[in-house]
Amino acid sequence: MPKSRREQKRARREARRKEKRKASRSRSAPRSRRTMLHEALNWPVMECWVNEDWEDPAALNQVVVARRNPMTGVVYASVILVDRACLGVKNAYASNFVDAGQFRRELLSHIRQSQELVRINFNLAAAIVEAGLEYAAQFGFRPHRDYRDASILLKDANPGAVDVEIPVGGEDGKPFFVAGPYDNVDRIIAKLLRQLGPDGFHYLAPTVEETALDLLDEGDWELIEEDGEEALDDGDIIDIELSDGG
Repeated sequence: MPKSRREQKRARREARRKEKRKASRSRSAPRSRRTMLHEALNWPVMECWVNEDWEDPAALNQVVVARRNPMTGVVYASVILVDRACLGVKNAYASNFVDAGQFRRELLSHIRQSQELVRINFNLAAAIVEAGLEYAAQFGFRPHRDYRDASILLKDANPGAVDVEIPVGGEDGKPFFVAGPYDNVDRIIAKLLRQLGPDGFHYLAPTVEETALDLLDEGDWELIEEDGEEALDDGDIIDIELSDGG
């Protein structure tokens, strides 16, 4: 039986309401951090920073890369902690801010509480990170799990364009492992022993248990290899949390 004109109007109104509700749900659906970082890759680079003593390979590098949306002023920033003397990328995270002012107040000021920063160009920021990654990879160390996301803001950089020498390693060109408060010292040293032997690296650590160095006297490197297989993948490295800044 055909619908009356009133019923037809009511059906059309209901259909429009359904479309509006569907569109509203689509707009409000949460997007992943990775998706938003890929969008930010289309924004111009606002500024890049690194610790003042970055040229010393024994100094941990805090590399900061910020991009700003030219329309809204929103800023996305990545911070990558690089150990060019041994471990490569020890930590990484990305955060967003409503504007450049909030970025400087909440992120840059936070980092400057412990070290001085200097402004650098985009390609040099990427080259510093790349140097640490490549050096650490020789010894089997992989970057922190959050580097995958944080590195998105560096994808269009050209580290090969940098003509500045970026030193790596420690004395005599050997890896120099300086233990941090969240490092699994025994596992890291075990991996270095397996890769390089007892004379192939230097280290500075407050305590080292028998499972690593004392076993050298027994020549039992099989046990060392098992204990040190995945030194950087066990959640033993600090994962810094900052607010998303809105």
